[in-house]
Amino acid sequence: MRDVRRAPVRLNVALALLSVGFAGLGWLAWQSRAEELAVAADRQAAIQIAATHAINLLSLDHRTLDSTLNRILATSTGEAKADYETTLRRATLANKSQQTGVLRSAGLTSFTGTSAQALVVADAVIDWADRDDPAEERFTRWRMTLVKESGKWLVSKAELVR
Repeated sequence: MRDVRRAPVRLNVALALLSVGFAGLGWLAWQSRAEELAVAADRQAAIQIAATHAINLLSLDHRTLDSTLNRILATSTGEAKADYETTLRRATLANKSQQTGVLRSAGLTSFTGTSAQALVVADAVIDWADRDDPAEERFTRWRMTLVKESGKWLVSKAELVR
């Protein structure tokens, strides 16, 4: 008789352990999905910065250069930022150029969580204020190196790809 009374207790303990186990598995699955979504959002943020950076580089106007240059500097760091502060300003003002950029495509070729490589395809129409030449179309392809600094993606290098 003693064993008969213990059977429901053992069954209840087993069911409780199974419930805890399934709850733990459910929590692990939910946690894994949350991490996947966070990585996907981070990858998308890196792509977006690369695309924004490219469009800003191609949408220059000598008349409003300071505001555009500030947007470019806000998405860059390191080697790229140092180069833009001097070279880009000088070239745009000297040529009195007006450019309008259009993004065609952007995607990541590598991603580690703190650094990424992106390929960006964008086109621009360039006009010059002091020339009678017709506007010129340029088709641009970049390989951009991005780094995550203080939780924000920035372009550290942008090189033209032929």
